[in-house]
Amino acid sequence: MAAIGKIRQHYGILVIIIGLALLAFVLGDLFKSTNRRRQTDVAVVNGEKISYQDYANRVDQTLQNQKRMYGNLTNDQTFSIRQNTLDQMIREIIMNDEFKKLGLAVSSDELTDQFFGENPNQYVAQSFMGQDGQFDRELLKNYISNFDNFDAETQSAWLNFENAIAEDRMNTKYESLLKHGFYLPKKLADRYNDNKNLKRTAEVYAVRYISIPDSTVVVTEQDNKKYFETYRTKYPTDATRGIDYVIFEVKPSQDDKESAKNYVADVKAGFAETANVANYVAYNSDAPYDSTWMKASELPVELESAVAENEVGFVYGPYEYNGAYNVARIMGKEKRNDTLWAQVAVITHEITASTTTDQMVFANVNKFVTENRTAEQFNAAIEAQGLNKRTYQNIRKNTNRIAGIANPREIVRWAFNDDTKIGDISNVFELENMYVVAVLTKIVPEGYIPYEDLIERNAIQIRKEKKGEILAEKAKAYGTDYQKMIDELGGEKTTVENITMEGRGYGSFGVEEKIGGTTMGMAEGVYSAPIVGGNAMAIVKVTGTTPAGKTDYDAIRREYVSKFNNAILNGSPYSAMYDKAKVENNGILFF
Repeated sequence: MAAIGKIRQHYGILVIIIGLALLAFVLGDLFKSTNRRRQTDVAVVNGEKISYQDYANRVDQTLQNQKRMYGNLTNDQTFSIRQNTLDQMIREIIMNDEFKKLGLAVSSDELTDQFFGENPNQYVAQSFMGQDGQFDRELLKNYISNFDNFDAETQSAWLNFENAIAEDRMNTKYESLLKHGFYLPKKLADRYNDNKNLKRTAEVYAVRYISIPDSTVVVTEQDNKKYFETYRTKYPTDATRGIDYVIFEVKPSQDDKESAKNYVADVKAGFAETANVANYVAYNSDAPYDSTWMKASELPVELESAVAENEVGFVYGPYEYNGAYNVARIMGKEKRNDTLWAQVAVITHEITASTTTDQMVFANVNKFVTENRTAEQFNAAIEAQGLNKRTYQNIRKNTNRIAGIANPREIVRWAFNDDTKIGDISNVFELENMYVVAVLTKIVPEGYIPYEDLIERNAIQIRKEKKGEILAEKAKAYGTDYQKMIDELGGEKTTVENITMEGRGYGSFGVEEKIGGTTMGMAEGVYSAPIVGGNAMAIVKVTGTTPAGKTDYDAIRREYVSKFNNAILNGSPYSAMYDKAKVENNGILFF
C-alpha cells in the first residue's frame, strides 16, 4: 500500500511539471453562481467551448488531490490554482489540436512500455521503488493486480496517474519532434559569426546630452506625438483598469474589547476548579489546548512573571496578548539546568468586532456611498471627512492583490464589467474585516500602451531625443569642421574600439544601438551624418576593421541548438500558438 502514497505524491509532482497544475482550490462561493454565470462558457478556444460543468468537474477533481497532498490553501494559492486550472484546460485544447495536425499519439503499447519497458517513465520508477531504492516491477504488477480491490478514490488516483504519464509521453514526443527540426544554414552561421566577431574601430565626434541643461529644451506636444507614433508598438499591454478607493476597516470597539475581557474573566473561576483542563479549554477557548512544555522566557512577559512567582494550579489573567484576552493555568513547572520550564494551559478569546460595531461601520459606509455618486462628490467627501484615498492604476483581469486588500476579486470584476464607466462609483464591497468603495478612473483596452502612459513613462528619453535633434541640426551648420563643432557645442573627440553588431555597448557612451548599428554598416574612411543616439549626438568614421575569421560552424550550431532547445522547454511553441489561437477567456466571471 506504500505505493499508493507514492503514486499520489508523484502524480502531484508530475502534473505540475507537465503543466497540468494539479493543485486544487477551495471552492468558496464559486458554485453559488448566478444564472448568468451558469449560462456562460468559462472559455471558448478556436470555437471549442469549456463549459461551466466541465470546469467545475476539473476543479472538484483537483480539490481532492490538493486536500490529500497539501491541506488548506491561502487566498493567493486559491486564486492561483483557479487560474491555473482554466489555463491548463485552454492549453489542452490548443495542444491537442496541434498533436492531431502532426499525427502524434500515444498507443496502448507505448503507454504499457512507459510502465513495464526497459526504461520506464521516471515517475513510474519513483512511485514503485523497492527496499534498495530501485524500480520494482513486481511491486507495480502486484499493485495493478489488486486494482479491483481498491476504493473508488484510489482507483481514480491511479487513472489520473495513467493519464498524466500519457500526457508526459506526448509532450516528450512533441518536444523531441521540434528539437529534431532544428536547421542552421551555413550562410546564417556566417552571419552569426560576423555579428559576434567582426569588430570595428571608429573615430567619434560626440556631444553628450547631459551637457545641455534640461531647462533649455522645450518638449512640445508634437514631439510627444512623434515619439508615440514611432515607439508605441514596442509597448504592448493587457487590458487594465485604474481605480481610486477608500477602505473602511471594521475594528473592535472599546465595548468589544471589554466584552472579550469579561468573557475570560467569567470562565476564570471554573478554569481554576475543573479537573479536566483539556476539555474545559476545548469548550471555552478559541485556540486548542496545548500541553507543550516551554521555557518560561518564551512565554508572554506577564505570564513569565506569573509562572515564576506562583505554584502549579494558579490561574493568571485576564491579560491581553496577540489580539486576544487570555487566562492561563499553570499545569507544571520545573528547573532544567537552571532554566525554568513550564506547562501552561491557556483559554483564549479573540478580540473581534461585534455585530453592532460592524453594523455601525456599514451604516456610515452606506451613507457615504448614497450621498456621493460622482467622482467629484467622492473626492470632496474624502477630503472633508479626512479619509485616506488610495490609488491602484494597473488592475488586470488576473489581479489578486490590491494594496490593503487581500482578496479584491469582486472589485476587479466590477472594474472590468462592460457597464462600468470612468467616473462610476461602486456599491459597497463587503470584504474580510472591511468595506471598500471605489471609483473607476481609467480604462485601457488590450493592445498598446495609451498615449498618456507612454509619454509619462518615457519623458526623459523624449527630452533626450529632442536634445539630439537640436544638436544634429546645429552640427549641420559646421559642415566637415567637426573639431570646431565639438569645441563650440561642448563635445568631445574619442576613439571607440571593439564595436560589434551583437554588442550593444559603445565605449564610454553606454548602450548606443543607433550609433553602433550605423558604425557597423558604414564603409571605412567615410564620415556619417549626425546620429541622434540614446545618450549623445555623434558623427563617426570607421578607421579600422578586424575580420571575424573563419566560421566555426559546429560551435555556432551547438550554441544555437542550446538556445532553441531552451526556448522549447520554456514554452515558446505554446506561447506562439496561443497568440495565434482565438481565445475568449471568461474566467473573470468565475473566480
